[in-house]
This record gives sequence, C-alpha cells and structure tokens, in this order.
Amino acid sequence: MNVLEAHVARSLEKDGTPCAEVQVRTDDPQCEQVLAYFSLSEDQDYDLVSIVRDDADLLTDWFDNSMHTAYEDITMQWFENESLKTDWGRRETFKQQVLASGQVREDLRELLG
Repeated sequence: MNVLEAHVARSLEKDGTPCAEVQVRTDDPQCEQVLAYFSLSEDQDYDLVSIVRDDADLLTDWFDNSMHTAYEDITMQWFENESLKTDWGRRETFKQQVLASGQVREDLRELLG
C-alpha cells in the first residue's frame, strides 16, 4: 500500500505515551482511510506506534452500536509477513511515506517536540 495523503489531526495519549494522530489516505481499497499514531523516539525522530482502520460512518456511528467496528487496530495484519513476524522494511517504508507527506513532519515537531 502507498500513502496518497496524510495530515496531523491532533495530539493525545496512547497507553500513557504522548502521541499524534495522523489521518492517512492510502491506495489500499480495503483500508482507504487509516489513523496512524506517532510518538517521539529516543533518537529525536518519530516512532510509528500503531495503525487503526478508520471505518467510522456518521450514519451508523453517531451512537454506540454493534453493527461494525469503526476503529480497529490493524498494525499487525498490515506488516505481518508469511512467518507471522513483523516486516520491518514495509513498516519503515509506510512510516517514511507518512512523514514525507505534506506538513506531517513539521506538524509532529510542533506537537511532540
């Protein structure tokens, strides 16, 4: 999958870690819209914490319902190889595509340092 467009939406805490939520549009027909969460890494770059499928629909998700899962963590399934291990090359490529899109890196610097 390739990143078509990305922009930083907001800052938040994820599992106690300050993160930024980035809305990402991809060329993957099954996951056209995802949310990527980034945190500041020890080497002053950014770590890709997780990816969540953004399947929210205002028609069905304006209230709590069980019709479908609007937000599902898909980090493992996107980057898992045949031996059920993380394909770090694909994960890093996706991360770099997001960071290079528009003002993402600059906006992350403002939010996270």
